[in-house]
Amino acid sequence: MDARADYFFEVSFEVANKVGGIYTVIASKAPVMLEKYNAGYITIGPWFEGKSKLEFTEKDAGEFKDAFMKLKSRGIKCHLGTWNIDGNPRAILIDFSVFAEKNKNQIKTDLWKKYNIDSIRADSWFDDPVCFSHTAGMLIDEISKKIKPKKCVAQFHEWMAGAGLLYLKSAKSNVGTVFTTHATMLGRTMAGVNENLHAEIESGLKKGITIDPQKAYHYGVEAKHLTEVACAKNADVFTTVSKTTAKEAEYILGKTPAVILPNGLSISNYPSMEDLSYMHKQNKTKIMNFLRAYFRPYYDVNLEDPRIMFIAGRYEYHNKGLDVFTESLGRLNQKLKNEKSDKDVFAFFLIPADADGENVDVLKDITLFKEIENYVDDLLPGVKHALINAITRGKDIREALKEHLTEKRIQEIKKQMIVFRSKEGHTPPLCAFNLKYDASNDSTIKGFKANGLLNRDEDRVKVIFYPAYLSNADRLLSLNYNAFLIGSSLGVFPSFYEPWGYTPVECAANGCLSITTDYAGFGKFIDENRKIALNDKKDRGIYILKREGKKYENCVEDLKNKLYEIITMNKNEIVEEKQIANRLAQITDWKVLGENYIKAHNAAIK
Repeated sequence: MDARADYFFEVSFEVANKVGGIYTVIASKAPVMLEKYNAGYITIGPWFEGKSKLEFTEKDAGEFKDAFMKLKSRGIKCHLGTWNIDGNPRAILIDFSVFAEKNKNQIKTDLWKKYNIDSIRADSWFDDPVCFSHTAGMLIDEISKKIKPKKCVAQFHEWMAGAGLLYLKSAKSNVGTVFTTHATMLGRTMAGVNENLHAEIESGLKKGITIDPQKAYHYGVEAKHLTEVACAKNADVFTTVSKTTAKEAEYILGKTPAVILPNGLSISNYPSMEDLSYMHKQNKTKIMNFLRAYFRPYYDVNLEDPRIMFIAGRYEYHNKGLDVFTESLGRLNQKLKNEKSDKDVFAFFLIPADADGENVDVLKDITLFKEIENYVDDLLPGVKHALINAITRGKDIREALKEHLTEKRIQEIKKQMIVFRSKEGHTPPLCAFNLKYDASNDSTIKGFKANGLLNRDEDRVKVIFYPAYLSNADRLLSLNYNAFLIGSSLGVFPSFYEPWGYTPVECAANGCLSITTDYAGFGKFIDENRKIALNDKKDRGIYILKREGKKYENCVEDLKNKLYEIITMNKNEIVEEKQIANRLAQITDWKVLGENYIKAHNAAIK
């Protein structure tokens, strides 16, 4: 599909500013947008001194010089350059701080008068994005005037960019506007406090009613909610990311999205299955070395073809299904113990929280393990040479090794063994980091304890709460997120509230199995499109946990059974399932899904 617009401005608080999932959506989609719009594709985000320079390479203002000068006279400084991501799209980052200081109250007053957005109780978490997006609207309006008769379309992601859209509407700009809500603020809030959101949506839509607006006031999110409502109703084209969120928007925002924009990935950026096979062995070895260092100072663990699973995402205990996953692991642990299984299963909870550095004991054990590893590495060349010599000369191998592994070296090895195994009789920690708050009040730690996941020797399911973003530079796992996925067996994402859910498709693209739910937008998308990819509707590779219309208790039991099924698969079965998962990932390529964006843009131009 050809794009009708000459310029496409994509506005988000997360352009060159990684604070959430929209960053990944825009960054991974950028190469496809560049193919469609070339130099006419402009991303717009906020400027933060210091932080922005890491993501952005500044250049001359070029054809936007006059517009930049006009805004500068009003206290708004614009930086043109390239965003340092795949494709290096052009980006304009706006320093709105001086303008906001003088004008934020007037901006909010205008939003109240024109769009009934009540922000009297709002704080800086609302004020900053609204001031940024307001200036983005001013910028786009100025540019569009300078480049007439060129056709322009602007897409605004989430309420955080919404004031820019409303500015263009108030200014009667000739720019086509698209608004995308990735999740409604009120829906996420309600789900997070255990309201039965899905049942309320279904009931409300059947009755033909929308949500009581007072609910937003009850939860203190009225400013953000009312911004969403105004943007959904005033955009030329209103969009969202899944059919699940479309129903939510219809009930909560009172507007049915015109176009669904499923989130994709640039699959060509991920390794082939052949490369993944090799990388899996490498990265799994690194994870297993971490597990050796974490558990073996206390007791032995079975690391013969272990099943390594994980959950990842923002810390929303109920919304992200941490509760269901934890309880199902407790039942799986009990089932394996009842069967007297010798299989150990390792579950990582990769949930960023307010951490205060690595657990000192864990860090010491990691350091000691690396010292042992280095000591053995130093010995290996000599041992190898001694063995080759003995074999080729017909000498006694034990004698050859005895000459190399001297009594002194054996004593040194024994000392290392004693020091490393000094914690026998105790249990490994549940969390790999220190928390800045009372760990006894942490939802994840409490969940572990309530479900008998205590990392005792007799427990077959071992848990590690890892409340930090994965990085090659960290001192524990020393793996980035994608590398960890490649080395793992299974990602588990049993969400109650998940408008889309990138994590399962990231798993599939990295050759890792995953579980999602029919409450997740991605779960419904895969369920509907599985036959297209596989010519088969069987639940394989990316598994769907049925939560819709089911009791919590039954969901937990179903997940426990699915986990048991996966951990008892043999190597060949696991490999086959991973290949199926990877094939499913192909249907989420931006080369396919990017066409939906062009459809929305063209409709806005029309």
